[in-house]
Amino acid sequence: MTGIYTYSVTILMAVAVLAAILVLMRLLHNRRLQSAQGVIQRLGNTALRDLGEQALPDKELREQELVAARPSLFGIPYVAWISTALFIPGAFLIIFFANLIYPYDPPDTGSEAWIAYRAPAAFQAQGRSLVRHELLIPKGKRITESDRLLVEEALRNRFNVPPGEVLGTLLILSVFIFILLYHINILYPTGTEKNKNLILIYLTILIVLVGAKISLFYGMFSPFLIPLPWAGMVITVFVNRRLVPLTMLTTLIFVFLQAPFDFGLFLVLLSGGLVSGSWVRQARRRDELMYASLLVGLVMGGVFLCQSILNGHQLSIVLPDAVASLSNGVMAGFLTMLTLPAFERLFDFASPFRLMELLDLNTPALSELFLKAPGTYQHTMAVASIAGRVANEIGANGLLVRVGAYYHDIGKMFNPLYFIENQVGDEDQHDELGPVASAAVIRSHVTLGIRLARRIGLPGPVEDFIPEHHGTSTIEFFYHKSKQQQSEIKSERVFKYSGPKPQSKETAILMIVDSCEAACRVLKGRDEKEVRKLVNRIAYGKLEQGELDDSGLTIGELQKIIDLLTDILQSAGHQRIAYPSDKQSGADESRQSNLRIVSQRGGSDTDSST
Repeated sequence: MTGIYTYSVTILMAVAVLAAILVLMRLLHNRRLQSAQGVIQRLGNTALRDLGEQALPDKELREQELVAARPSLFGIPYVAWISTALFIPGAFLIIFFANLIYPYDPPDTGSEAWIAYRAPAAFQAQGRSLVRHELLIPKGKRITESDRLLVEEALRNRFNVPPGEVLGTLLILSVFIFILLYHINILYPTGTEKNKNLILIYLTILIVLVGAKISLFYGMFSPFLIPLPWAGMVITVFVNRRLVPLTMLTTLIFVFLQAPFDFGLFLVLLSGGLVSGSWVRQARRRDELMYASLLVGLVMGGVFLCQSILNGHQLSIVLPDAVASLSNGVMAGFLTMLTLPAFERLFDFASPFRLMELLDLNTPALSELFLKAPGTYQHTMAVASIAGRVANEIGANGLLVRVGAYYHDIGKMFNPLYFIENQVGDEDQHDELGPVASAAVIRSHVTLGIRLARRIGLPGPVEDFIPEHHGTSTIEFFYHKSKQQQSEIKSERVFKYSGPKPQSKETAILMIVDSCEAACRVLKGRDEKEVRKLVNRIAYGKLEQGELDDSGLTIGELQKIIDLLTDILQSAGHQRIAYPSDKQSGADESRQSNLRIVSQRGGSDTDSST
């Protein structure tokens, strides 16, 4: 009963701590919303101060300072191999830690063993042969003189490990890590994303190995509390659930390199790791994560009881480990919530829970966009809906694409009337500017958007949509206008976005959908043939210009995107019935005038106004 009482108190304390953390997170979230409103107001005063012929953004908004890729160690060449070269020795050191640094002195006779004492290597003592990892003194036992001498002998023989065992351990580590690396290369061909995911997986494996060492070798807590379900949840949330089975199996093999194999423990931990990956993938809110963790705990507890009954164990004896199995699953959800902010900041990830928060249309940035640039806001909502659906259909991250689409044009709120979708009537703000100045104004929405994104704390993957949905494309309308005026063009770079090109399938999808949705608005008719012709021209134009080179999109995926976009845009262009009381002729004429202006500029497919 004492063990059950201890576990119950531990769980209640954990729940209380979690509740306090959730309250603190809510308070910090509200404070962040209030500060974001002030940032938007201050940034609006520093947008473009002087719209003359040579108007350029404020010096703080220089594109080379803001559009440049965020500095990150994950973009360093060969970082995957470097991290692998560091991981294998790191895991090896954890497994052989007791051989290199025996972490305790021989205990005093008559004292109580506060940890379990195991043999770090095979040796002979007191007339018997002891194998590596064999239990010498259980935790809590009163130390006798014989026990003290046994530990001293273990200390003297800690380096007595056969070379074959050392080489075999290194070989097993290397083989399974390279199998894991091979599968990650298939799922993530591009460098930065692959490197982040690989290092996160390595980190979670090392944390589990440390927990297993403390539990299995030193007996500090029940081995059924080894945090493998937590590792499965973290990998599912941040990386890919398809990597969970291989990672869980690899981690368990590494765990039992440092302790005798226990099939019951293996079965319970493996079930927890696999189930956590399957159920957490559907979680989009933090309460859903906690519900999933409860189910994981029930599965682990159930598996433990089943294998205990099959082995004929008495329930009263195994009850503490059954409670530990249940607690492991439940605590995995708590640990995941506690570590999410750290991993998001350390690896520049965007968890599904953070993305769901950013979908709220009442956030300060989206509210201001609606008020200051309503045309851009409506275009953004349409693009987000289409792009999210397209991404889901080709197996990309639809939630990330939808959130990225919401924020990709937030920089337009600072100079909304210089973008055609926000203009009313025939007046065009660009009539007062030359081509170079107009191009600078158009480009500035990217730099302003990036600055705002960083000030309000948007995750890096969401911020990436702001520059990458334009890539390095040319602002065609003002470039050709400059050539028609026969004005001297010192550099074509003033008419180009600074990039980078899309670095993921998600940003590439937004680039294509954004251009196609805006360009499709100027079509007089939306029959399937005309829409497909337009979508093909834009999508394959991006491909020929090299804008999709770094995205990881395949030709098959690009064609599927074209087919989906054609169906969606053609369906969205249905005609309305003209009711007799409809008195919108004047408004229709004004709208047609605006559409003709977009058509003359080349629309969004040439990136002149978006």
